[in-house]
Amino acid sequence: MRKASFTLVLLYLMGSACEKEQTGQSTEENLPVVEGIIEENGYPMVMLSADPAYFAGTLAAGNAGEWVHGAVISVSNGPQSQILREYRLTDAAGRPFWVYTVDTAQLQHAFRGENGKSYTLTIRSEGKTLSAMTTIPANRLRLDSAWWGPAGLKVRLTGSATGYARYFTARNGGDYLPGMHPLSSETLGKGTIEVQLGEGMNRSGAPQGALAKGDTVWLKFCNVDHNTYDFWRSAGTAWAKGADPSGRRPAQRVTSPTPKGTGVATA
Repeated sequence: MRKASFTLVLLYLMGSACEKEQTGQSTEENLPVVEGIIEENGYPMVMLSADPAYFAGTLAAGNAGEWVHGAVISVSNGPQSQILREYRLTDAAGRPFWVYTVDTAQLQHAFRGENGKSYTLTIRSEGKTLSAMTTIPANRLRLDSAWWGPAGLKVRLTGSATGYARYFTARNGGDYLPGMHPLSSETLGKGTIEVQLGEGMNRSGAPQGALAKGDTVWLKFCNVDHNTYDFWRSAGTAWAKGADPSGRRPAQRVTSPTPKGTGVATA
C-alpha cells in the first residue's frame, strides 16, 4: 500500500529524537507511553498507556487500568488544530483497547494527513504537558509488487537514496503487526530491489506465526521519516536479542493488540 505514515512511540519523555540509547531510559517517573499514528488521507490516532506494560505486551489483557484515560490531546498541522476524543475499540480477537482519534461529532474541525506536511502532537494529562512533532514523508521507497516465493513473502521496491519504510502483515484475518526491522534504501540500495519480508510481531517481540503456503496475507507498506525509522531500527535490534526495547526488563512472549487497518492482499 503506497501510503506515507509516521509512528511515534515515546517512552517516559516525549520528543522526536529516537537514537538507540534513548529507547526508554529517563529519570522522570510516571510519564505515559505514547503511540501516535497519522497516515496520508487518514485521521490521527493516539494510544496512551501506562509505561510498564507497553513493550511487555500485557495490554492484550484489556485491563482498563493499563491505559491512560481522560487526557486532552490535540494535533496541529500549523493553521489547524483538532482535539481528539477517546474511544473504546476491540482488536480482531475481540480484546478491548482505547484510542484517541477524531471526534465524529466535530468533523467540521477535523483534518486528514497530507503528504509532506508536519504535525505537532500535544498531550495534557495528570498535570503534565507533553509534545512531539513529525512529518509525513514523500514516497521515496515505493512498493511495486509482492508475491509468494519458495522462502515466503517477497516484494519488489524502488527506492531513492534516502527512503525509509515500515511494513505490516495481517495473517488469515488477524491484526496488522509490524515487521521486526524497518526498511531503508541506505542499507538496501537505491533503484529497483527485491526484499524478503518476515512475519509481523507484537510489541513484546513475539511473532504472529510463520507465514506459510495456504495463508491469506495482507501487506501494508508505509513510508516513514528518519527519526521513526531510527527508533524502530533500535527496537528491532533489541527484539532480535530477546530484550525489552525500553531497557527495563526482558520481553515477554505474549500477544498485544494492534489496531486493524487496510492493506493489499498478496498470494
